Amino acid sequence: MKITLQQKIIEITKDTPVEKLIPAEEKANVYAIVFNGKLHDVKYCLKEEGDLSFVYADSEIGKQIYERSLSFLFIAAVHRLYPKAHVCIEHALSNGLFCEVEQQSYLTPEDVFQIEQTMKQMTREKLAILRSVVPTKEAVAFFEACGMLHKASLLRNRHSKTSSIYHLEDVNDYFYGIMLPNTSYLTHFALRYYAPGIWLSPQEHFVNQGKMFQVFQEFEAWGKAIGVSHIAQLNQKIMEGKMDELVLMSETMVEKKLEDIAVKMLKEHAGTRFILIAGPSSAGKTTFSKRLSIHLKIHGKEPIAISMDDFYKNREDCPKLPDGSYDFESLEALDLELFNETMLKLLHNLPARMPHFNFKTGKREWRETLCMQQDQLLIIEGIHGLNPTTSAYIPDSAKFRIYINALTHLNLDDHNRIPTSDYRLIRRIARDYQSRGWSAAETIHSWKNVRYGEDRYIYPYQEEADAIFNSSMVYELAVLKPIVLPLLEEVDIKEEAYLEANRLHKLLDYFLTGDSSAIPRSSILAEFIGNSIFDVS
Repeated sequence: MKITLQQKIIEITKDTPVEKLIPAEEKANVYAIVFNGKLHDVKYCLKEEGDLSFVYADSEIGKQIYERSLSFLFIAAVHRLYPKAHVCIEHALSNGLFCEVEQQSYLTPEDVFQIEQTMKQMTREKLAILRSVVPTKEAVAFFEACGMLHKASLLRNRHSKTSSIYHLEDVNDYFYGIMLPNTSYLTHFALRYYAPGIWLSPQEHFVNQGKMFQVFQEFEAWGKAIGVSHIAQLNQKIMEGKMDELVLMSETMVEKKLEDIAVKMLKEHAGTRFILIAGPSSAGKTTFSKRLSIHLKIHGKEPIAISMDDFYKNREDCPKLPDGSYDFESLEALDLELFNETMLKLLHNLPARMPHFNFKTGKREWRETLCMQQDQLLIIEGIHGLNPTTSAYIPDSAKFRIYINALTHLNLDDHNRIPTSDYRLIRRIARDYQSRGWSAAETIHSWKNVRYGEDRYIYPYQEEADAIFNSSMVYELAVLKPIVLPLLEEVDIKEEAYLEANRLHKLLDYFLTGDSSAIPRSSILAEFIGNSIFDVS
């Protein structure tokens, strides 16, 4: 039969394994394949004619496969050393993962060294990572028998008739996505003792993100306290009719955190005149800014909100990306001289004419003149708010910097984390559809450039923040599911966005549907549901 491989037509026999078609010089860099629009591992056997392309190590999908397989190697290495230990893959940390190993005694740096050496030994042994596809009911029974109840409960709510069980040595596990063929592919990784756990990463460079880590740990502890650390636990709460209770607890937590930030600012940073708020796309910056304003008003302040976007240069003066499109995420797209001159005038209670950027015309316009009074604070929202270069003229004593992101602590189970970027992309699909009329495919297509800008202009400055706010809600994907799922289903298998749409569809399938009527209109989540009480357009 004929297939089109990398745009060349070749003839093969039916049931040919894909790995036989990969050139020897490329074998180490091909992590998966796409056949007729569907993602498969390299052991997949071709049974029909169609289009075949390779998924390489440096692609986004390739990186996901590598991280997933590295996690499995880590779990298996811990099991080889400490058979009774329990591993938790908890959350992101410094381009890697924070993991905890629960054993009879506390974890030590020597333990971490031994785990790393065992992982290196296992890569040299070229151990096969095997996959069994079984009926989902059988997989549920298997994990129940193994005492892995969260996995069993997770799979019980799946709509899929079959589920995959992966095997590495004598470790059996379920993972959200495909794996590498064997451990020899895992050529680069690093471990580091990071109390009370371990930093595991595909790269060696470690940046200590103490502030971010503290926020993640606080919300991990909160999730355990309310009994919702995994999707299965959330689904159980929804089935028990406890959605309202979860919403009330989450919104109360938000109010507490907002008040904590307001008090910290007014007591520890009494000279603050400018509040700089930054965070990645769909973190909830707009609603957060408006709710923070209310807390500041309670304390007798008069906040004024502006957007850093209004200080864009005219469109023709903006830098461009390699593909020729305008790079609006770049720091060079802002008129920093105008921004700093305007802020200095306001700082000294002088009148300043305020710009407004017209996104339709791509031109700067002018609004009314603003003059700040002594009891007024300026809230400035923009992706470059934490970059010291942006507000170089403004004294540090006059600035209070806030970083906001949806830092989810909710995971599929102990071994499968949900990246915070998935939360934000699902939020953005919902909001783009309701506010712009965009399809899911259009949002997914633009997401790569959005992430590129975040990696360059936001994440390097996270630790510069005076306060970090976590905008994630433990139940939000259950609430966004009925909005986003139909949009994902509209993405055609022939579209470039299909693989990502299909992956997100499978993620949402794990969740039971949550009732959106429980969400107050003042909630950050309401910004993405489409019924916010605030002007978030």
